[in-house]
Order: sequence, then C-alpha cells, then structure tokens
Amino acid sequence: MPVGCWAGRKALAQGVKEPLVGQALVFSDGARTAAIVATDLVFVGAELAAAVRERVQALTGIPPEAVSVHASHNHSAPSLSRGSTIGGLPDVPAFGRYADMLADDLAGAVFAAWRRLAPASVSTAVGAAPGVSGNRVVKERPVDDSLTVMRIDAGGTPVAAIVSFAAHPISVGGSTVLWDAEYIGPLREVVEGALPGTECVFLQGCAGDVAPFDMWFGNYQCRPNNYETRDDLGRRIGETAVGLLAGIETTGEVKVAYSSEMLDLRRRRHDYEIEEIETILGELEQTPDPEVPEVWGPGMHTMVSAQLLPKTYQQGALRMYRDMIARRDEPVRAEIQVIAIGDTAVVTNPFELFNAAGVRIKEKSPFATTIAAAYANDYAGYLPESADLDLVEGVPLREILDQDRWRWTYGISSSNVDRGEVDRLIDSSAKVLERVHAEV
Repeated sequence: MPVGCWAGRKALAQGVKEPLVGQALVFSDGARTAAIVATDLVFVGAELAAAVRERVQALTGIPPEAVSVHASHNHSAPSLSRGSTIGGLPDVPAFGRYADMLADDLAGAVFAAWRRLAPASVSTAVGAAPGVSGNRVVKERPVDDSLTVMRIDAGGTPVAAIVSFAAHPISVGGSTVLWDAEYIGPLREVVEGALPGTECVFLQGCAGDVAPFDMWFGNYQCRPNNYETRDDLGRRIGETAVGLLAGIETTGEVKVAYSSEMLDLRRRRHDYEIEEIETILGELEQTPDPEVPEVWGPGMHTMVSAQLLPKTYQQGALRMYRDMIARRDEPVRAEIQVIAIGDTAVVTNPFELFNAAGVRIKEKSPFATTIAAAYANDYAGYLPESADLDLVEGVPLREILDQDRWRWTYGISSSNVDRGEVDRLIDSSAKVLERVHAEV
C-alpha cells in the first residue's frame, strides 16, 4: 500500500518497523460503562467511528456517546480519511480492504476488554515534559508541555496506563518506507518495560500547531527525520510518564459518567473567486510533476517539504478553497464528548485544535484532572484561534500559495472553520464537562 500523509510521498510501503495497534479500555462502576479506543492511525473518520460505536453497542450495550475513538495522528500510518468531515481530503482506494476490516477489529478489542472487566482502582497525575516540543507556526509562542497519566491497577498491580501529550507525530517523515507507530511506539515500550504487564494507551492532545523539538515551518536546520529522533522523543516522554505513574496511589471508589453534544460550526468564508481557483489549478496541471525519491534525502524533511515540492501542496490548498465555496452554507459538524472516570475527564474534539485553545478548555474544566484530546471520533481539519485567522485575512490567492512566504500559516490558511467558532467549541466543551461533573 502507498505510504502517504505528505504530498511528497510516492513510494509503496516495504515493511513494518513495529505493529500499528488498536487498544480498548473499558470502565464500569456497575451502573454506567464507557470505552476509550486508541489507534495508531493518522485519522479516524466519522464513518469509522460510527461503525465502531454501532458494533460496540450491539456487542456490549455500551451506548455510542460512551465510546470515544482516538487517532494518535501518526503520520507513519495509512492515510485513512473515509467519512471525514474535512473537504479536499481524498480517500485512497488502495486502503479500501484495510479500512473495511478496521471497525470489526476495533469493536472486537472493546468486546474483549468488556468481557474481561474486573475490580480495579485508578488515579491520575500531571507533570511536564519540557524541551521536546515547540510551536511550529510561530516558534516564539509557548506550548503546553504538560503530560497527563492515568494508572489502572487490578489486585494492586498496574494493568493499564493512559498517557496524554500534545505533539505532532511527524519525527520520521519520509526517511523510510516502513510502517511504524511514530514516537508513540518507543513511548509505549518505555512504559510497558518499566511496568511489566501494563498496556500503555496514548491519547493525542491539542497539537494543531505543536511539533517535536525544533520542527517549525521553514526551519531547514531542524533535527532530521529519522528513527533516532523519533526514539529520543518517545523515550523522553515515556520516562517522564513512568516517573509520574510510579508515584500514583490508586483508589477504587470512583464513578463513571459520559455525555456528548453535536455542534454545527459556521464554515469559513474566504474572498477567493472560483474562477481564479480553477484558473490556477489548470495552470498547475500544465506544469511537470516534481520528481520525488522513495526515501527523502538529508535536505528534505516535514517542515520544508512544501517549500521544496510546492505544486502538490498548492493543488491541495486550491481544492480545499474550492470545497469551502461549494459547501459554504453547510456547517462543519463537530462532536464534543466527555468521558469521566472519577475526578478525571477526557474531553474530545475532532479537530487539529491549536494548543492554546486546548489549554483554555482545561482551564474551564471543573475536574481535578482533564485530558483535552483532539483527533477523536472524526477528522475535521485544523482549528486555530480566531486572532490567527486575521493573519491571513486579505492575502491574495496567488500570494498565499507561495510556500516560501506563507507556509508558516499552515493550519490557519487551511482551516475550514470561520472566525469566532473556536470559542463556541471551547464553551461547549466547558458545558459538557460541567454536565458530566455533576454526575460523578
């Protein structure tokens, strides 16, 4: 199958570095039961999430609003966009059979966990993993480097751990033609090695504008994309997680609660005319396709690939702008979901939400510990803060396509959601958190 996730990837995969996994944790207090599903995928589209939830309900009785399905946003995995809310993100026919089986596999994992329910105790801790992430859009901006862990014990022994951190899994890039789990692979290895018998489950945070280390857009001198960079990142996060997990004292006296709410967010309006979009697309069609090696050389990495291979990125942007016009009166649907285990809540959204917005959600939460998890239950593209959209307001179309000058705005210029709607998402998240908190 073709490796992807960047326009500048043209090879077929030739092997597997480590397995890509789907995992399920099921929590029950006897009255209410909820499931958290984690995957090593780059996207979980609405179609896949709905199929998993439907099959889980048929197998276990757990209702859809109590099942969250997460992608780690692993860019070294197959690019499955089937049923995603975002426009301009084409399905890859070669992944059809693989995509067909995933819902059964993931629902099966939930079923197996549900059948193995046993008395357990849980608790959480929050620390920090400094120096391993940075803002890739505006490098001077601070990022939330907090690391949240949950430890689940059975019979006094840890059997599972949730680890949540925010950073794009893009450290491998095009340096290989192997499938791999990105930095989450070595992170899990560290945690599971330190706590034998423990299943480590990773939930990606609000990483829309957060990348590993010094990987900001346009930085030709950043760390190279390779497994050494990946493993360093995963191990450092994993070692911090292990230290936090070791200090946790768990309790069995917790309740489980959940709720979800659908939001219809106003689609972004831009001033680009459809005629100009079609004209530039036609011009690009007449230009030769760039020659892309199967494995990127030393000068190519994820933060400069658009500058070095502009055509495919420009075509993608134009298709997205065209889709915004075609669906301008169609809202961007987004589910806000909260699953609470005692005084810890996991609040989800389907966006590549910018980091500062994720911090605002956590600050509004009434829970002692809140995991703000993005990339869940659908994929709806980037969602920056409203002020960020002002940075690209009025920029002419041909100019915004100049990857040397404007690539740094990626995530802003490519957002499908209009100004002010991010605040509605944050307020809705706070409202659902408050509603669930009243039940625990």
